[in-house]
Amino acid sequence: MAIERLLTGSIQSQLKNLLSTEDLVIEAFRDLIKDELKTHVRSKIEDDPELKQEIKEAVAYYFHSKARSIYAELKATRAATRLGLRLLPDDLQGEVGDAIVTLFEKELGALLEKAL
Repeated sequence: MAIERLLTGSIQSQLKNLLSTEDLVIEAFRDLIKDELKTHVRSKIEDDPELKQEIKEAVAYYFHSKARSIYAELKATRAATRLGLRLLPDDLQGEVGDAIVTLFEKELGALLEKAL
C-alpha cells in the first residue's frame, strides 16, 4: 500500500494538504496578532485627544498632497497631449484631437460611474 502511494503521488498530495493547512493556521494567527495590535493602537489614540487630532490632520494633509500630485500629473499629461497634437500635420490635428477627447470622455465616465 505504501509503495502504491509513493508511485501514485498520493503521499505528496497529502503532504501538500497538511502543509497548506499549517499555512492557514499561521496566516490566521498573524491576522489575530494584527487585530490585537490595531486594538491596542486605537485605544492609545482614543486616550489622547491631542494625538488623535494630530493624526487626523496628518492624514488629511497626506490625502491633500496625493490629490495635488494627481492634479499635477493630469496637467502634465494635458500639456504633453497638446504638444503632441501641435506636432502633427494640420490636417490630422482635428481628427486625432477628437479621438482623444472621445477616449477621455469614455474613461472619465467609467471612472465617475465607479466612484459614485
